[in-house]
Amino acid sequence: MPRYLADTSAWNRSQATLEVSERWAALVELDEIALCDPVELELLYSSRGAADYRARREELGGFPRLPINGAASAMALSTQEALASRSQHRGPTPVDLLVAAIARRSKLCVLHYDRHFDAISRATGQPSEWLARRGSLD
Repeated sequence: MPRYLADTSAWNRSQATLEVSERWAALVELDEIALCDPVELELLYSSRGAADYRARREELGGFPRLPINGAASAMALSTQEALASRSQHRGPTPVDLLVAAIARRSKLCVLHYDRHFDAISRATGQPSEWLARRGSLD
């Protein structure tokens, strides 16, 4: 069973430094990273044509999948409402909210490189972890 649902921000920085790429490779090797549809859609969006799209889709096909369903959507809305009560709802994107909700329903930690997951974690109490120390990869 995976420990993490990796957000797009983590995938996109997984090769940023030798230390980060070694950590990422170890997590992948141990099947500790899961994927969900919103993240896959974002990753595939950046493909540079049909061949690149097919290659990326095939690569992503080997990762454990977490479902998106009505319960996850309701949880994302609930989180957004909690953030709105703090006037913080304009930070996390709809995809961030869905990724966090999918991870929360599956009892996984969100692996990310995006400060908006800190706000989500404060509102929900769910675990999230930076791929690398905040600000170290910018």
